[in-house]
Amino acid sequence: MCEIKAKDPVDLAGRIRAPRLARLYAYWLERKAGRRFPRRRDIDPLDFSYLLGNVMLVEVQHAPLRFVVRLHGSEMAERARYDLTGKRIDGLPDAQYRAYVLDRCTRLVAAGEPLVVQYDRVLDDRRQRYEALWLPFSEDGDAVTMLLCALIYEPDAGPRRAEAGFAAAGHASAARPPVTNP
Repeated sequence: MCEIKAKDPVDLAGRIRAPRLARLYAYWLERKAGRRFPRRRDIDPLDFSYLLGNVMLVEVQHAPLRFVVRLHGSEMAERARYDLTGKRIDGLPDAQYRAYVLDRCTRLVAAGEPLVVQYDRVLDDRRQRYEALWLPFSEDGDAVTMLLCALIYEPDAGPRRAEAGFAAAGHASAARPPVTNP
């Protein structure tokens, strides 16, 4: 995993590899209009229709801290073989990946800064590399109330690395079963 964060927006923009993610980051910077964060209502998903299937919107609930997926893009859901729309992040079926995403969201809420991540994940018994852009939103300008994650998979990152638990969790099949709701 490679994590890239920067206080300087120009520095972060220069580190984003995927052109569609760079375009979304420029849009987010424009929409925050000099504030620390844009509000959810400052964005219109039609403005980034080029990326909608690869977007996840996560509502941040405080006291206790929880994360509810409001939108799990169709391409993301198809690749993962489950749809998290309307479900909490702690419902992710793979325990190792669930822990990673919960930690990621928790740290994003605490830091309140955009983040770019390159990560390898095993899906369909193959190692798949992706780049993700995480963007915070706030309704009051202080507390993070929504996270937007846009994720682009590289075409083919190669054969699966030995990682315990994936076959037992039903990830060893070469055929792609339909998307399910965990």
